[in-house]
Amino acid sequence: MKLLKFKLFGDFAHFNQPISNRFRNTYSIIPKPQLLGLIGSIAGLGGNKNNELEPEFYRTLKDVKVYIKSNNYHDKKFVVIYNSMNSYLNNRIDAGPPNVIINEQILLEPNYEIGILLNENNIIHNRIIEYIKNNKSFFPIYLGKNEFFANIQYISLEDYEINLLEEVKCSSIFPFDEFKDNRVNNMKLEMLPIDFNENFKYIYRLMAIPQKECVISFKNPGNLIVTRNNDYYYIF
Repeated sequence: MKLLKFKLFGDFAHFNQPISNRFRNTYSIIPKPQLLGLIGSIAGLGGNKNNELEPEFYRTLKDVKVYIKSNNYHDKKFVVIYNSMNSYLNNRIDAGPPNVIINEQILLEPNYEIGILLNENNIIHNRIIEYIKNNKSFFPIYLGKNEFFANIQYISLEDYEINLLEEVKCSSIFPFDEFKDNRVNNMKLEMLPIDFNENFKYIYRLMAIPQKECVISFKNPGNLIVTRNNDYYYIF
């Protein structure tokens, strides 16, 4: 297994919180399910086919471990207001599409460092490595919406070790319940989707998003990896 690191960035992003059709908030950071979909697009893995419950990218990549680190510690958001003429916003069969005002949050200049644990002997994993090394993608990649193009930039392919220390400096996101105490200084807490259940519905977990590199005491320090530069990341 190797650790593939790359930069993921763009001008704008919207990672939709499925709360309301008319007020579309965005998560502050790319959730793992959306990240796996983006990696699947890079490797040429498709979505749903023949009404299958699990898309091809998820069947192939669901066991892959990742870390997610924001390079912008303070996320910037703004709101776009526009009219929507989508019929799914109307519950009446005998009426046409309504003219509905949509309020949509947009992330400005999203910028992440992504790490993926991959097996070079796996055909799909090796394809992901080769495409990201060459900063290219099989399908176009987006940051949540088709108009928000994503960019990738290869960083490294390197060895790593499982962490043995209880207290380490960590700048990647991690579950809040991994804290040994309740200190939340320089942390933003957000309920994020981390996986899908058997009905392909989101599984959520309260995640801590460091606003700067912090020294953390972890309950399960073996869930972190350490790189050759002594950087520590939580993988999930």
